[in-house]
Amino acid sequence: MGEILEPHFTYHGYRYIEITGIDKALPLTAVKGLVLSSIAKITADYESSNDDVNRLWQNIVWSSRANFLSIPTDCPQRNERMGWSGDLSVFSRTAGYAADTDQFLRRHLQALRDLQDKNGRFGDIAPIGNGFGGFLWGSAGMTLPWELYQQYGDTSVLSDHYAAMKKYISYLDTKVTSKGFLDEATILGLGDWLGPEYSKNEPVFLWTAYHVYDLWIMANTATVLGHTDDAAIYWQKYRERKNFFNTTFVNISTHKTIKTDGSLMDTQTSYAVPLALDVFSEENIPYAAKYLAAACTRKNTDDNKIEHKPYALMTGFIGTAWISKALSDHGYTDIAYKMLENTDYPSWLYPIKQGATTIWERLDSYTKESGFGGNNSMNSFNHYSFGAVGAWLFNYSLGIQRDLAVPGFKHFILQPQPDFKGNLTNAHGYYDSSYGRIESDWQIDGTKWSYQAVIPANTTATLYLPMDKNENVFENGNLLQNGHGITFTKYENGRAVYQLESGMYQFEIKK
Repeated sequence: MGEILEPHFTYHGYRYIEITGIDKALPLTAVKGLVLSSIAKITADYESSNDDVNRLWQNIVWSSRANFLSIPTDCPQRNERMGWSGDLSVFSRTAGYAADTDQFLRRHLQALRDLQDKNGRFGDIAPIGNGFGGFLWGSAGMTLPWELYQQYGDTSVLSDHYAAMKKYISYLDTKVTSKGFLDEATILGLGDWLGPEYSKNEPVFLWTAYHVYDLWIMANTATVLGHTDDAAIYWQKYRERKNFFNTTFVNISTHKTIKTDGSLMDTQTSYAVPLALDVFSEENIPYAAKYLAAACTRKNTDDNKIEHKPYALMTGFIGTAWISKALSDHGYTDIAYKMLENTDYPSWLYPIKQGATTIWERLDSYTKESGFGGNNSMNSFNHYSFGAVGAWLFNYSLGIQRDLAVPGFKHFILQPQPDFKGNLTNAHGYYDSSYGRIESDWQIDGTKWSYQAVIPANTTATLYLPMDKNENVFENGNLLQNGHGITFTKYENGRAVYQLESGMYQFEIKK
């Protein structure tokens, strides 16, 4: 006679269970765990020639399942289990690929609105409110509706949230001091949380970068909704704050990032975040990209004076979400792959080498050599923030990316970026969009590489194939000029650009 133990009005995130009080150990088949989640279906998959990278994607999926339960929690197993906005803000783009999060996160936006202070501040935690995250956490009230609109193409998420967004921007206005700096004296205000170089990345630097990004979202939202007068105001504010950032936090001679007192910052996060969010000026962008590449390939020293090898991930919750995108956007995808495949601490794969089956709050939450390493005062083995790299796996490795001008994947971008200089020989996967399954697959074989794609019915795509004019492109075995459903448009920055109608395509590129 079996016995069922099922708690009510609570749930537990766990990996292991212990059963005591019986004379003989139960067989594994006698114990069954129930997975509780608000995610009904996983809508994407990623697989490559690197088993550890594949495990990383599976860990991202499992942390999504575990934390998207009724509300988007930061962890399902600790005493918190709360909807911390900073975690969700950086992870929301990855979440949009992993699962259909539209209605789930719209409900959470309602909670953010319900708890918005009279002065316009969004609470750092919903549906409880308050907290000590500060501007980077509060920005979820701006980034989340924009991510949902871009992923699913429904303007109602913006119109429902528009008044709350305006109130938040007005709140930020009141927090700008006479010298132009954001200041919040009543809260702690976190920076690049849990980054090895936390103290080197001045929080007000990141606050200002996100203020610029928030204004960019606000101006675009007003434009999309047809509020032309508001849009003009917010575009002007955006330009002013962007100029303040570049004249304040970038050295005029070296173009390196600096703190408010003029001292050098020069960290991965200080270049990655403004590059990815388009906060640097046109003049500063090439310098910032070069310095980011240098910061990723040199030996780095963390706040505890511990030296790390090249390709170490020195970023925290905020920087990690953007570093791979910033590298790929500026021609350093080879470095992004080397960082992805690095197995030394700190890296994405280091926890996997320690046995991780979910995304950890700390990259060294547990090690085989030192156990918990003194992290027990605050340690979680199911925290999705560092899993924000999942968006890069789809947007750059597979190359499935949204078109800013046509949200919702009615038209989308395909820009596969194979690991030409590294060890990854293939990658394939899919995303189940609202219009159907988008598939992307590349393989490298000696002097040639191949790419396969599926464009769903009633959609179109712009394909960017990385190649030069001396290489030949074959589609389904035929030398490609303009084939059925394919229109060549131009060569651009080492890429051939094609317009694709719906269908299945097989490309082969030979030197």
